[in-house]
Amino acid sequence: MPPKRGRPYFKSQNAQCKQSRHQEYRHYDQLSEKDVGITEYLGNLEGFSGIIKARYSDFQLNEIDLDGNMAKLTDTSIPKDFTPKMTKHNYNEVQNSPNKHIPQEIWEAIKTLANNGGTDTESISLNIEHLDKEERLELHTCIKSYFGQKVIASTVSVDNKRHIQIKKYEKEMKQDVRSQWPPDKGEYVYFILYKEKMDTLEAAFKISNALNISTGKFTHAGNKDRRSISSQWFCVHKVEPWKLITKTRKLFNIKVGNITFKDTPLQLGQLKGNRFRIALRNVTCSDDAINKALNYLNEHGFINYYGLQRFGNDKDVPTFKVGISLLQGKWKEAIDQILKPKLSDDPSSNQGDIIKAKNIYAETGNAKEAYKVLQRNKSSVEGKLLEGLNSSAENDYVNALEKIPRSMRLLYIHAFQSLIWNKMVSKRLQLFGMKPVAGDLVLSNKEESNGETELIEQEEDHTTTIKRRKQVKTLTEDDLGNYSMYDIVMTLPGYDVIYPEHLKQFYKESVEECGLDLEMSQQSVKTYNLSGDYRNILGRPQDLTWKIVSYNDPTDNLIMSDLQEMKGDTMLQTVEDGKYKAVIMEFTLFTCHYATMLLRQIMKVDTATSVHSKLNDYHVSNKVKNFPKISVESEPEVQENETNHISNSLLTDPLKYELFKKTVFNTVESTTNTDDEELPLKKRKLEENT
Repeated sequence: MPPKRGRPYFKSQNAQCKQSRHQEYRHYDQLSEKDVGITEYLGNLEGFSGIIKARYSDFQLNEIDLDGNMAKLTDTSIPKDFTPKMTKHNYNEVQNSPNKHIPQEIWEAIKTLANNGGTDTESISLNIEHLDKEERLELHTCIKSYFGQKVIASTVSVDNKRHIQIKKYEKEMKQDVRSQWPPDKGEYVYFILYKEKMDTLEAAFKISNALNISTGKFTHAGNKDRRSISSQWFCVHKVEPWKLITKTRKLFNIKVGNITFKDTPLQLGQLKGNRFRIALRNVTCSDDAINKALNYLNEHGFINYYGLQRFGNDKDVPTFKVGISLLQGKWKEAIDQILKPKLSDDPSSNQGDIIKAKNIYAETGNAKEAYKVLQRNKSSVEGKLLEGLNSSAENDYVNALEKIPRSMRLLYIHAFQSLIWNKMVSKRLQLFGMKPVAGDLVLSNKEESNGETELIEQEEDHTTTIKRRKQVKTLTEDDLGNYSMYDIVMTLPGYDVIYPEHLKQFYKESVEECGLDLEMSQQSVKTYNLSGDYRNILGRPQDLTWKIVSYNDPTDNLIMSDLQEMKGDTMLQTVEDGKYKAVIMEFTLFTCHYATMLLRQIMKVDTATSVHSKLNDYHVSNKVKNFPKISVESEPEVQENETNHISNSLLTDPLKYELFKKTVFNTVESTTNTDDEELPLKKRKLEENT
């Protein structure tokens, strides 16, 4: 059945969480655009008021691969043409040990144990202290492939040394039947990941947990925002399609489908761009002003700033601060920042165990005790880091950090680069305006530069993406007639880049303010070395279209998702002459260009979630808005007439009383961040009854 009133298809897994989702802790110290160097606009057109991401379904995107194909979920079935070849291993016919790390006497002992059984305490022990990770994995795989479920092998510690302990499986089952990968299929399984209301890393954690596979085994081309609906490509090595489909079927807000097979893995950055579908709600200006702003955007583009989502939401611990600590080699400081309790932490959210663990670590420094309280979020960044602190030697902070997926660690240090780039672009435009000047840099081959071609080495399979070395040219007075502002690039700091001479001193000062040097000297842990890159100052949308619509209810569905289209839902809720105006936009951006920065250009507003959450009660009457509110610093100011109003109505009307509690206890109803999409309806009903 299609959803009612445009609500998402996915149902809440846990009804008891519903009440906690009605609340959101107000965070008073969020990052603003100015904090990360975003200050300039193109042109002098006035902007207009509207709400970005009023609902997460108002912001949808689909990846576009290097061949121009768009990732769109259309099929969640198991491929019928995938037919693995079945085979049986008969270990009794194997006289000599098939693995060089299994001595012949151990091989014979395992066969005897498998055939004759033994007591619950009988076991075979093999010292593997001298083996590396790959060799240990090879040994485990060998035992499992030959003996299946007749024996069970596990890694244990004996006298502080690693051993494999092999026991008779308690409940003997039929001899294991294994499948061989079909020779006509590539070993790398590509699939489309459709997700709602979660970022790419969180989705990767959920899928890896469902399949009991390391997160590092999965690769993807780009990271997508949490508050959105997105379809993107994922890749994993030799995982049978039926497992991908069936084991992820019950995951909340995730669908997997459109499985294909290739001979090479998917790597970070292997995409051309993204196709966006965005709804701006409660737009309050004339159609003419909207059309002028969008026509200007189509012709001139926007400043290609890194958006706020690049830096996290907390002013206290933004991602670039962690990145700076990593670049300085201050490993313990970086760990403490990642695990630091934040003002925005909401204990009633689904991350309550993470918040409790962070508090324990902050108060005691005991990673083991902090890790114990984790339940559903052991695969989170914080959970992985606490696990790393537990499993690593004391003060071995580098290895502890290795537990965090490499893509996430790179995001921290790239956030530092992005901060410097934003600041320098604003300085460049303030000093020299919108025209090329001598000293500016351009790419020699005039290719589009997104600043995202750092060397990537996947931890699990050791595959490598080789960075393309970009050649740049410094413009002279004679060159200026041959180039436009769309050709100008700015430098992202690193040890192997050229800086524009007319801005080099500003770069130097900005980098040194962060406690680093402009040369970005290389350190011993190569993961945290930055070679640098170049990125175009301006971006332009491709294939931009828009329409102006109206709607009556704040939860009306304005854009169809891939999943809704696949299920045959055609119910959109735009109407003629509705109460509110919306703008529906579709456009394509190159990879690592931020749609929020495009929207900032046409609206001329700060894109911080805190700004738009304040606009998102437009459907609530002033009667409701004007209930007395209390800040955390002061007591409520309740006048006599307000007291009478409260006593006569709030205590006798549960709906009014619940809303009043939210205002008094300083919580925010905000569909910009909250998980409850039904709350606006409750407020609207209250409006109609007051």
